[in-house]
Amino acid sequence: MRLAYHGAPYSGWQIQPSQKTVQGELEVALSSLLRQPIGVVGAGRTDTGVHAANYVAHFEGPDGLDTLDLAYRLNRFLPPRISVFEIQGVASDFHARFAATSRSYRYVLQREKSVFHTDTAWYYQRPMDLERLHQAAASLFTTEEFSAFARLGSHTGTTLCTLQHARWIDQGEAWVFEVRANRFLRNMVRSLVGTMVEYALDKRSWASWESLLQGGERTDSGDSAPAHGLTFAGVTYPNSPFNERENAPF
Repeated sequence: MRLAYHGAPYSGWQIQPSQKTVQGELEVALSSLLRQPIGVVGAGRTDTGVHAANYVAHFEGPDGLDTLDLAYRLNRFLPPRISVFEIQGVASDFHARFAATSRSYRYVLQREKSVFHTDTAWYYQRPMDLERLHQAAASLFTTEEFSAFARLGSHTGTTLCTLQHARWIDQGEAWVFEVRANRFLRNMVRSLVGTMVEYALDKRSWASWESLLQGGERTDSGDSAPAHGLTFAGVTYPNSPFNERENAPF
């Protein structure tokens, strides 16, 4: 299934004890509609308050499922802040998480006060240098080591990530950071944004920024940007289940 969700009411994607999560809502809805226990596997984990505009998950259901009808009924059953765009049959070996070759995110930095984007963008009006943000984003391609931007204690394996796309877009009232990589460390995008903002505010030197890209410590990087400005924007697979509609539009 391809879907979207507004992360404000949820403690992230992944099921957690005594917490309301997106995965949990989907499993309850599907199990009720199909009258059997249904487990749902997502393309990646998102933290509390993070949104998804173009997300993919898979589940195993009964044979002969009418996917159009199920999508319609599922949207009527699900809470308002989860929406299923489409459901498509795939090969039995498809895996929404492990088959993904890249994932994409966007972070919205709202530069002008807006009554419509209070919970989907970080409103930050203080003067900062956009050219410095461009400079920092371009430098991300010089490294694959992002340990300085991972939540402490969150990784047990490699901290290497290969970025395929990273840039800031000036949309006038908002500056948007777009990023795509083969994998992301936990809290990585929010940490990158928060640290780049420090550099753009001239609170951090270029030498300090470069040292982080050379394998610095998380304690040396900046505070994480607020979760509500981050959105999961898309995912790619070798064999696209939705004719590439699941790809991020950048």
